[in-house]
Amino acid sequence: MKRRLRQQMDLLRLLVKKEITLKYKRTYFGFLWSLLNPLLTAIVLFVAFKIIMRFNMDDYTLFLLTALFPWTWFAASITMSTNTLTSNVNLIKKVLFPKKFLVIALIMGQLVNLAFAIPVLTVLGFFYGKVPSWNWLYGIPMLIIVQFIVTYGIALAVSMVNAFFRDMEHLVSVLINLMFWMTPIIYPLDKIPEKYRNYLLLNPIMYLIDAWRELFLHNTIKWSSLGISFLTAVVFLFAGLAVFRGLERRLDEVI
Repeated sequence: MKRRLRQQMDLLRLLVKKEITLKYKRTYFGFLWSLLNPLLTAIVLFVAFKIIMRFNMDDYTLFLLTALFPWTWFAASITMSTNTLTSNVNLIKKVLFPKKFLVIALIMGQLVNLAFAIPVLTVLGFFYGKVPSWNWLYGIPMLIIVQFIVTYGIALAVSMVNAFFRDMEHLVSVLINLMFWMTPIIYPLDKIPEKYRNYLLLNPIMYLIDAWRELFLHNTIKWSSLGISFLTAVVFLFAGLAVFRGLERRLDEVI
């Protein structure tokens, strides 16, 4: 049992390494793209909302990035997970291993991008007078765990469904774009009328992004947002596992 577990952990580590190295293979900037992509997006949004539309908010750059970096981890993981099973057909057919490892490895590979982004947020925080506190030491791991759970649940479902219904890839792309505007990234959560907030619970990471921002901007853990996010994550995790297990037995028939 211990030997099998060790072999599986070694395989998972290799899969994560593959996700990280292949993503930046043959690129000049390598890992820098993990920062450049959200930074360039932030510049576009900053120009659009702060300069052109004159969105009235102090420290808007930091406000934007504190949500954009976690969002990028989530959005990239979900978008790329749609093809996780279909793009690893040879590995699935040749090697006996838990297919969920492919999803886990992809999400952990994208998590590296967030790890590189946190020092950037720290430096920006000092520039804007937002000095990190000890809350970061346990707040960041808790938020990462909750976001991993909800991302994993959704990624399990879309990766398996896409193996049977290839249009899922395009549907996910549209839904991710819709979720971007339904998530408090370019605007604060309190700008959403309270009577509509309950409907936005359908957005699995709305309150999670709010918790990330509260930690980075105010050095506090917003337990209400974190609690709602955790309950939402558990629901999506069990739903994703149910979909994955229900269709897994027929996977060999369609790939």
